[in-house]
Amino acid sequence: MQVLIIFVLIFIVIIFLLWRLRGGKNQFPWYEFYSRGRKENFSFKEISFIKKIAIQNKLQKPQSIFWSTRQLDRCLKPAIRKIAADEKMTPEYKQTMTNKLLDLRTKAEFNLPKYKKRIRDTASMLPRQKLIIRESTYGTFISWTVEITRKKLVITQPSGQKEWEILNWVSKKISVYFWRREDAGYLFETKVLDQITHEEYPLLYLTHSSNLKRMQNRKNIRVQTRMRAKFNPVVYSLVEGDNRAVISKRGHGGQIIDLSANGCCMLAGRMLKKNDRLKIDFKLTGSKRIIVLGVILNISKTSDERVRKYHIMFVRISPTSKNNILLYVYNIFGEREEDDQEKEAQKVNRPPPVKIEQPVG
Repeated sequence: MQVLIIFVLIFIVIIFLLWRLRGGKNQFPWYEFYSRGRKENFSFKEISFIKKIAIQNKLQKPQSIFWSTRQLDRCLKPAIRKIAADEKMTPEYKQTMTNKLLDLRTKAEFNLPKYKKRIRDTASMLPRQKLIIRESTYGTFISWTVEITRKKLVITQPSGQKEWEILNWVSKKISVYFWRREDAGYLFETKVLDQITHEEYPLLYLTHSSNLKRMQNRKNIRVQTRMRAKFNPVVYSLVEGDNRAVISKRGHGGQIIDLSANGCCMLAGRMLKKNDRLKIDFKLTGSKRIIVLGVILNISKTSDERVRKYHIMFVRISPTSKNNILLYVYNIFGEREEDDQEKEAQKVNRPPPVKIEQPVG
């Protein structure tokens, strides 16, 4: 009988502990919180720190801080300020902890449903989608979708090469590439069914394809900007028999029009080429200056023949600069609103336009 009573008491204690761990009577959900934190590779000490932030911000579901962009945006600002003010943390550990929190924010971002959507066939494409058309003989062209019907894909006649108006596309096999916003790049092959040249806008009719190859997954969030930038090309000079890379002393002006932690798109003159390396210097905010080394991956034309868009990947960036860009991209401290207000104020004062360097000669 005593053994039975002891067994019952132990059973009741176990049930009570499990109930508490799972958040019984609105208590903190210890088990879910710590298990999720360990799953995200945080140490117990770091999870305890995040727990304090979740409690201070009165999250109804504290464990959602590990996957909710809304809750992370609410909590990251006080968390990072607390990390910066903690005198017991070494600078290295502060950097590590900030990195882990921002990595968690990026992971949460790309787990949103909008990034999971993908298309399986061309019937799911949208009108006014920009297309890159490649044909083995004619070369590479630009086109746009006009209409997507059940039986065919209607696009504008590809343009961008000399005498494009007189080219015969009927029965040609072509490769088509397009970038789907907030998704990825897609590539497919198709055949031209018909060509309409007597209309005001020449058109091509293409067969649909269900064999779409997803080419690229976005790894970083980009935001549109209007930041003045100074850049210095990396040049190669023969020093003591060695071909060494040095940063040119001559600086040029440009404008960064979109930005992520891994790269940017910059407007500048036509003096640069693909694979050129640059030292880029720009002010992210009034108090944050970014200096990075980048390489040009691609070049696009603009409406101004003298100016190009340079798509740049950062190959050398300090951890502090990378974190500052992420904080700006996710707007944790409201820096983008402050930046917009400053630009509006500058418009009133009529600041001088950004100087885009032009090629010599």
